[in-house]
Amino acid sequence: MSNGPSMSGEAVGRRWPWALLICAAPVVASWLAVCHAVLDHPRVDAPLASDAVLVLGPPDPSRMEKATELVVERHLADTLVISTPDPQAGDAPGLVAFYSAKKFCEPRQDLEIICFKPNPSTTQGEAMQLRELARERGWDTVTAVTFDQHITRARMILQRCFPGELRMTAVDYRLTGRALLGHYVRQSAGFLKAWVTPGCDQQLPWKPRTTD
Repeated sequence: MSNGPSMSGEAVGRRWPWALLICAAPVVASWLAVCHAVLDHPRVDAPLASDAVLVLGPPDPSRMEKATELVVERHLADTLVISTPDPQAGDAPGLVAFYSAKKFCEPRQDLEIICFKPNPSTTQGEAMQLRELARERGWDTVTAVTFDQHITRARMILQRCFPGELRMTAVDYRLTGRALLGHYVRQSAGFLKAWVTPGCDQQLPWKPRTTD
């Protein structure tokens, strides 16, 4: 009795993972190329005088050092606004301790410090708070501080809520390997969420803004 059909089925079973890999490889390569172009080489703005400097969270030492340089050494603004979102899974314990202590929120004589917890605890929540602060204080120009791979998405989201002049500056974490790939995934997911929630305060149905 012939075992041809069985052998053929086994051959197909062995080939389909390779066929899937061959089909997926160009898609993955294209995604990596786009991420590299958009996330690793974002458009940043030259520092100019602003009504406020906004540190997008988490306010780690690198971002705080950059913001301090802008407001204290370059005198770009008299107001420093610091977002203090909830810690994220995977944050290093030392970093969590640093921005949970919130020593950077202590009052200073040389500049105004405003700290806030975004609601929701996302870039969109930060943008919504910026909208409120800008309305209350009549801000026309704001400089935001974040990191390279976040610049492009943050600019898009902040501009939805802030109609004034927005200037973006970044710190370079020099990410490589798995850390860089992880940010590619997170930022890609963030772009997808931003595209399906196009308004300033539009929320995903299953993740609404808290009301307390």
